[in-house]
Amino acid sequence: MARIQRPRYGDIFAGHDEGGPMAAQAKVLWEEYKADLEDRGLWNRARARTLDRLVRVTAEYLHYQPLALAEGPVRKSDKGGQFVNMLWSQVQNMADQIAKLEKSLALTPESVGAKAEAPKNSPQKTAADEFLEAH
Repeated sequence: MARIQRPRYGDIFAGHDEGGPMAAQAKVLWEEYKADLEDRGLWNRARARTLDRLVRVTAEYLHYQPLALAEGPVRKSDKGGQFVNMLWSQVQNMADQIAKLEKSLALTPESVGAKAEAPKNSPQKTAADEFLEAH
């Protein structure tokens, strides 16, 4: 199979006010996700295209999410009324899109077989707990 090259994120984000940092973040994300997919034998052209979409939306999300959190879901108008913060809504949409793309690429914890660790202060399982989980 021909080598799949990383998209030119410097060019992709060039028109954005924060294009440089976003491109740098996108490059890191691409390499991390790609390495994971390669390690699990899941890397191919179709996943590369989907990964590109995931990286782009994640870079945008990482930029806008702190701004949306700072502003909150509801904003006040100059006349004293309130209105929905569209940035907040867009960040929520980006988070949903990221989750769908991660699932399609088998990048979710469930997909890679990661188990959540039990909190250190949680009670130990008893034989009855093990029996009930099995049935």
